[in-house]
Parts: sequence; structure tokens; C-alpha cells
Amino acid sequence: MEIMVIGAVFFVIALVVRHKEAFQLRWRPTPHTWVAVGAGLLAFVFSASLLLFEPGSLPAQLVHNGLIYVVCGAAIPWGYTVLVERETPAALGLKRERRALSLILSLVVAGLFVPMLFFEGDLASVGWGNVARASFVLTGAGGLFELFLYYGFIHLRLEKAFGAIPAILLTSAIYVLWHTGTQLPLEPDPLYALWKLFWVGVMSQSLFSLTRNLLVIWPLFHAVGVMLDFAVNIGAVEGIGRNLPWAVGVVVVIAIIAVSLTVVSNKKQAPAGS
Repeated sequence: MEIMVIGAVFFVIALVVRHKEAFQLRWRPTPHTWVAVGAGLLAFVFSASLLLFEPGSLPAQLVHNGLIYVVCGAAIPWGYTVLVERETPAALGLKRERRALSLILSLVVAGLFVPMLFFEGDLASVGWGNVARASFVLTGAGGLFELFLYYGFIHLRLEKAFGAIPAILLTSAIYVLWHTGTQLPLEPDPLYALWKLFWVGVMSQSLFSLTRNLLVIWPLFHAVGVMLDFAVNIGAVEGIGRNLPWAVGVVVVIAIIAVSLTVVSNKKQAPAGS
């Protein structure tokens, strides 16, 4: 109930701040819209397939880190945006507009949850080394995957096609699905977790809707939020930290994809003869 209230508050704030455009609903889907939705559904299929493998096994790690994080979280969003849409990284929310405001909002909102993390998470007993490793895994590999797929790729294209409200709600629903084979098996009550994750999505997507800049989500807000969930609600920090080597590899590969396609984008945008 608490997360539903928080999510609803963030949703209302987004509607108030964007009142001039929030209720301008439309039906203008394009092939780009369906590709973005399809990428989210593909992440769901890969996640569900994890239920077929032993947790932590090599096949499970390859699906989780390779197919979900790298393919769905970087190769598809970045590749499609730059090579097919012929857009710049700004079309993924990586832009200069509202950058300072995004960082300030992220700091303020993350700060609201920090006391809860430290007082309820009992991080000292977990071990600060484990906390640091888990933070990198969840915020680095997992965070970048969610950032580019659900915020930069899916949300922005759904808003362009349908409007701000459908973008928040539909992206939140798609976001829930990818947890099928990853987080839900760790939850004591998977059905409640589905409800909880939807409202986490509404909260996060509403926050993103305020500026449509990825800095409002990552790294500050995402880091605090995901650690709060795994430290307080699930208690799986130590186990998550064991995936550090895979996470490092994922972050390196995502960085290579992002830098390479940014260079390609810059060359495409450069004036002829320059």
C-alpha cells in the first residue's frame, strides 16, 4: 500500500507539472513505437526463459547478462535509434536540456529514501564490501539496461505515439514483465511483488516524465531505489554481489556500444564536407 501511495503521488505531480500536455491523448503509433514495445517484450521472453535454468548457471548468466542486459538494454535501443531512426543519443534521453534540473530532482528524491535505506537496510551487518559490489551490479549493469530500454527507448516513443499518461502507465506495465525470471523468484510473495513493481514503475516513469532526461533517474535515484528494494524488501544483497565479474563485463560492453554509436551518430549529423 505504501508504494502505491508514493507512486500515485509521483504520478499526480507529473500530471500537475505537465498539465498543458498531460491530457493530450493521441493515437499516432509508428513502426518505431512497436519496435520499442517489442524490445520490452523480448526482454520479458528472455527473463521468463531464466526459469528453465539453474540460477547462477552459465546458461542463466549468458541469458541474463548477454541477451537481456546487452542485447535488449543496449544493442537494440542504441542500434535502432542511431542506425534506423537516424537520431542522436538525445532521442534516448541523453541530452543537455534540463540537465541541471534533472540532477537536482534526482538528488532530492533519492535523498528522501536514503534514511529508509540506512535505518531499515542494516547495511553494516551485510558488509560494506557486499553493499558496494551489489550497488555496482544493480546500478551499473541492471541500471543501464533499464535506463536505455524502459526510459530512453520505450517511454519516449510511447509518449510520442500516445501521450504522457499512456507512456507512464504502459511503460510501467512492460517494466514489470522483465522481472519474471529475475526478481520475482526471490520475492516472498511474487503476486504482491508484481503489484509493487508496477507502482515502482509508475513512480520512476512519472519522475522521468518531468524532464525526459536520463539524469533524473540514473545514477542517484536508481541507485538508492534498487538498493532499498534488495536490502530491505528482499535481503539478497550478498548474493547479488557475487555477479560482479559479469556486471563489469556488461558495463564495458554497453559503454563500447554507446561510444561507438555516438561516434557514428556524430558523423551522420556532421555537415557535408566538414
